[in-house]
Amino acid sequence: MASNHYQASIDIGTEKIALLVADKEDDGHLRIIAHNVCPSAGVIKGSLRSIDSLSRAANKLIDQTFESFSLGFDRVSVNISDTHLTCTDGKGKVSINEAVTLKDLDSVLESAMAMSTPTNKEKLHRIKKKFTINETVIVDNPLEMEAEVLESKVHIVTVSSSSVRNIENCIKQCDLQLDKIVLNPLAKSQALLSQEEKDDGVFLVDIGAGVTSYSIFHEEGIVRSGVIPMGGDEVTQDIAYAFDTSLEEAKRLKENYGFAKSISPSDDKFIDFFQNKDERQLSSLELSEVIENSYREIFTLLKNELKHHNLEGIIKSGLVLCGGGSEVQSIVELARDFFSRRVKIGQIQRSRISGLETILTDYKYAGAIGLLLYEGDLSKAEFVGSDNGKGVIDKLKKVIVGNF
Repeated sequence: MASNHYQASIDIGTEKIALLVADKEDDGHLRIIAHNVCPSAGVIKGSLRSIDSLSRAANKLIDQTFESFSLGFDRVSVNISDTHLTCTDGKGKVSINEAVTLKDLDSVLESAMAMSTPTNKEKLHRIKKKFTINETVIVDNPLEMEAEVLESKVHIVTVSSSSVRNIENCIKQCDLQLDKIVLNPLAKSQALLSQEEKDDGVFLVDIGAGVTSYSIFHEEGIVRSGVIPMGGDEVTQDIAYAFDTSLEEAKRLKENYGFAKSISPSDDKFIDFFQNKDERQLSSLELSEVIENSYREIFTLLKNELKHHNLEGIIKSGLVLCGGGSEVQSIVELARDFFSRRVKIGQIQRSRISGLETILTDYKYAGAIGLLLYEGDLSKAEFVGSDNGKGVIDKLKKVIVGNF
């Protein structure tokens, strides 16, 4: 039976679908009470290509969860990965008469969000950054502060309209209502990053099976998000090509014997594997060299993103890695050497969510946990049109005053 206290999330990936249900307690804390994961279908490189295939897999997952945990839910939050996404900082500026009012906040945010989008794209996220008073003082909440000029920035994430419609149609086929759609790296950031890391400057890198998504944060808030069309599958394909074996066998070699950073010759040993139906042996050193080269290609694309947008200097907290591609041995060492930054594997922030330790420490559920935690977005639904002339701040007065 569905409960108003229940929150559900479905994390759709190229390789797996993860589902979580949490009970929201009176103080806002979330307690995970149901979980399930299954192979994905109809998703290629993070993009939904077959609604029917994915909805069948998701429906099976939902039915199994209902049966195993004897509970129901009717609304769900879902992630999205879109290699065609664009990120822009909208800027607003208004003159102030003595002190900042709610009307001023309304005007400056509306101004910051006033940008057109191509007909085949839509604004998925409008994320508030900090405000600036008199061009010099940066504040979280300028309400009632004396000022002459108030400026704001809003991080606007634009994605393909077809990607959004595909997810909406998939959830509809699952007989569920869509609560919200969240860009994958933004969801992961809610689960894995502390506010201190975000303020100091951090580069969150999610190496999935089909794509690698990232988000960069600094003291002003989110700086950039993006997706590159390479992930763990490319590593598997490189292994399969190098040793003339199947993708299934290459994946086994990667997961059981793989090292992201090449091992030393003294540690070399022979590994048994199948080439077609024939049993063969390969060098663990050669395997590690193939894997390292693959990861270096991914890291090169990420570093190019940092250089292109002049962001290398702000990631003082370093890199946080997540996703299935970060589970390979010595990935931290390789990333540390490559980027010359501190690197760690992301861990769930426990202050707002609890549950079985096996769930909180399993990388497969990090995205679904982030979806449960995600809030604070100046969301699409709240800014489509106006209700009886009410502005942005009138609609979000409690959020503005309570959380800024």
